[in-house]
Amino acid sequence: MSGMEPVVKDSVVKLSLEHLNFLNRCVGFELKLAELYHHFEEIFADDRSLSLLWKKTAREEENHAQQFNLAVRLQGVGMLRVTTDVSKAAANLQALEAFLEKVMVATPSQEEALGLAIRLEEQLASLHMYSIVLFEDQQLKTLFHAMMQHDQGHISTLRDYQTALTSGANATPLS
Repeated sequence: MSGMEPVVKDSVVKLSLEHLNFLNRCVGFELKLAELYHHFEEIFADDRSLSLLWKKTAREEENHAQQFNLAVRLQGVGMLRVTTDVSKAAANLQALEAFLEKVMVATPSQEEALGLAIRLEEQLASLHMYSIVLFEDQQLKTLFHAMMQHDQGHISTLRDYQTALTSGANATPLS
C-alpha cells in the first residue's frame, strides 16, 4: 500500500493515516483563521456592526473546525476517501498559515481586513469537509452538507459589508 488507499477492517472503510493527518491539519487551520477573525473583532471593537461581523465569521470558522474534528474522530467511517491532492493542499495550508502569522501582528484598515478575508475565504472554499471527502454513508453526507449550507453566505456577507463600507452607506448590524 502506498498510504493513499483506504484501510479496510471488518468491512468498514477508514481513511489512511495521511488523510486523517490532513484533516487534523485542516482543524488547526480553521482555528487559526478563527483566531485572525477574533483579532479583527478586537481591532474594530469601536464599530459594533463590523465587530459583530468578525465575531460571527470567527464562529463559522470554529464550526468548520468542528466538522473536520468530527471526521477525524470518525476515523473515516462512512467516508471513502479524501478527494483532494493532500500534499498540494497541505503545502497551500502551510503557506497560508505563515501568511496569517504576519497578518496577526498587523493592524489593517477596515477595507484591508475585509478584502483579505474575502480573498482567504475564496481560496479556502475548496477545502471544506463536504468538498474534500467522498462519503460512503448517505446520512453522514447529508449531515456534512447541512453544516456546510448553514454558513453558505460566508463570502457574500463579507462582500456585502465591504460594498456598504466603500459606498459610504451604513452597514447593517448583524444579529
